[in-house]
Amino acid sequence: MDNLREMERTREAYWLRHPSTSSTKLHWRAVTVRHCFHVLPGESILEIGAGSGLWTKHLTSVLRGENPVTAAAFNADLAEQAAAQALANTSVALVSHLDADLSPGSFDYVVGTAILCHDKYSENLRQIHRLLKPGGQLLFFEANYWNPQVLVKSAVPPLGRRAGNARCQIGMRKYRLMKAASHEGFTDIEIVPYDIVHPRTPRRMVPAIQETAFVLEHVPGLREICGTLYIWARKPADGPARRPSVNLARHHELRQSTSVVVPCRNEAMNVPRLVSGLMDAYGDYITEIIIVNDDSGDATAAVTRSLAAEDPRIRLIDRTPPGGVGRALRDGYDAARGKYILSMDCDFQLIVPELRDLFDVVAAGHAGAIGSRFSHESVLINYPFAKIIANRAFHLLVRLVLHQPVRDISNNLKLYRAEILKDLDIRRPDFGANAETGLKPIAAGHDIQEVPISWINRTDDMGASNFGILRFAPSYLRALADLVRAVRSEPAEHAKERARP
Repeated sequence: MDNLREMERTREAYWLRHPSTSSTKLHWRAVTVRHCFHVLPGESILEIGAGSGLWTKHLTSVLRGENPVTAAAFNADLAEQAAAQALANTSVALVSHLDADLSPGSFDYVVGTAILCHDKYSENLRQIHRLLKPGGQLLFFEANYWNPQVLVKSAVPPLGRRAGNARCQIGMRKYRLMKAASHEGFTDIEIVPYDIVHPRTPRRMVPAIQETAFVLEHVPGLREICGTLYIWARKPADGPARRPSVNLARHHELRQSTSVVVPCRNEAMNVPRLVSGLMDAYGDYITEIIIVNDDSGDATAAVTRSLAAEDPRIRLIDRTPPGGVGRALRDGYDAARGKYILSMDCDFQLIVPELRDLFDVVAAGHAGAIGSRFSHESVLINYPFAKIIANRAFHLLVRLVLHQPVRDISNNLKLYRAEILKDLDIRRPDFGANAETGLKPIAAGHDIQEVPISWINRTDDMGASNFGILRFAPSYLRALADLVRAVRSEPAEHAKERARP
């Protein structure tokens, strides 16, 4: 406990020494908690080393005050400061011993920042395992040993202490940390380099360097020197994991308003989970889920028919060749009967709780919302670096050519007023249609907002994606070229109309 008290106090001083970046970095970390866990209202969170509540206030804000947060502090004066903030749905606990003062198996999630990077962290991992419910998860943000600054301070302890480190503080190494977490019984361990933005970066420069920093954090080799590691792991469940069903449909005006269109090819194993997740969370919004079977070679159509027999809101469009995502989207949009259309792929079954942010946007009066994977408020798990480069290059080209401040409009996660998609001239027959559904409504002047989301690569039980960069990148570029030609031809057409007698 002496280590935790000292770590909490030195961490507190560290954040206060760097006001230009501390608030932004703490916000990013709170958003990462939300996106990694896909937190549902009511799930319980324990923050270890809450101190004065500097990070706690970001957690409660990002989680909308919908989750009971226990802020465990180890220094009495800091605990008093945290309690004085009176944060929503938050209880502050002055903890003398993690084993004695907190009940075992009480928390869905345990989180912390710069609190475990000390020389007795294995003991804390054991205590955290005890505190988590079966199936519960941890997420911590800790100093990365291979960051040059951390490395010097770890290798020369007197220099580290002079820079503000605790006497027990160390940089954490991925292999050793993974071995310790596995030894304590954790599974599904992810240890990822995170946050390359230096704490002394001037506040005014942080927004300007966000995109560059985002790419650098994913460059193989270079990413290993990021300042932080995030450590994400799970306590095994006693049986099959089943999360509680929570109704996230909170906007009365959106009741029975939305048609969901899902183009599918060989998605038999994924369709039931996607449909179940959508209905559990947003059933009050959904008027229909249209599964567009695009010439699948598996049982996608049969599975969908079985679901439709149980719920008439499930509809099947069974396409015949020629196939292609663009053709499937056109057929789905034409068939949709709702006021809004939610266009999505089966991949997004993993982030169903995050879709509420898209519904919030249209409920606020905007014409549509796009799920954006590329911002510092997004989380990418196992996203191939080649796809990151291709995506960022494409969107840089879009900004240069169309002068539109877009970040990520080329994926198929969009919630629009139905008429926008029904009236859209989708020309690309393949994945390039995803670029068209993003570019054309924005170029037409529709009020479309981008919403940060996470992206998690398909797990083994979800099958393989049909997308390939080399195969479909030219289609994205042709979609952009078609739009540029259309935009440039409009002034000439208007001039001709004005010249007519």
